[in-house]
Amino acid sequence: MKVIDNIPIEFDTGELLRNLGVGRVRRLKDEEIIPLIDECRGLIEPKAVYTFESVRKIEKDEILLKSGHTLKSIILADTLENDQEVAPYVVTIGPKLEKHASEESRNSILRGWTLDSIGDYALGKAAAYIRSRVEEKLGSHISGFGPGTGTGRLFSIEQQQVLFQILDPPRNIGVSLTASYLMVPRKSVSGILAATSQEYVACQYCPREKCENRRKPFSGEYYSLKCENEGRQ
Repeated sequence: MKVIDNIPIEFDTGELLRNLGVGRVRRLKDEEIIPLIDECRGLIEPKAVYTFESVRKIEKDEILLKSGHTLKSIILADTLENDQEVAPYVVTIGPKLEKHASEESRNSILRGWTLDSIGDYALGKAAAYIRSRVEEKLGSHISGFGPGTGTGRLFSIEQQQVLFQILDPPRNIGVSLTASYLMVPRKSVSGILAATSQEYVACQYCPREKCENRRKPFSGEYYSLKCENEGRQ
């Protein structure tokens, strides 16, 4: 089990300003946003917990890990192989920034949205750092599989519970799980990282329109290649 209490994050101001201008009309000027960026630096607490697990056996849509835990996912069962090493993870930037953004929204929805978006940027940077650490062991051709991403059909949000059993984020980094499987603090992300021959991006199987976070165009519904089998020994 690896716990990182202070993930190093480099803010690229130019990149962040460009990101804030995508998808919405930005009415705040750059000189108004830069102080908000500086505010956020002192409010983020990037932490992560991750580990490496090995696949013992795959039966239909169930992935049995050598630790004794079982994940249920169509896309993982189709993509992973027996004895393959994978990395479950949870990353957070803590509760302070989202609390501050919520308070700011009472006076200015635009300022609150901007602070919230800076939090998304910081969380993305923290997650990318953990991905780079995992790549050092598993190789550079890595895909991320997140419970509930896309339509949730291929890897349901209920599987958050298994990740939390493996990693114990409440104790290790202060991230808890609600009864509806949402993480608290909200600026947290979880999933499985694994080496794949082709990168998996949940967006390509999600028909939802007008998504600001879309990374790939919708390519059609996913049809399982292997999960109809009786299992692979």
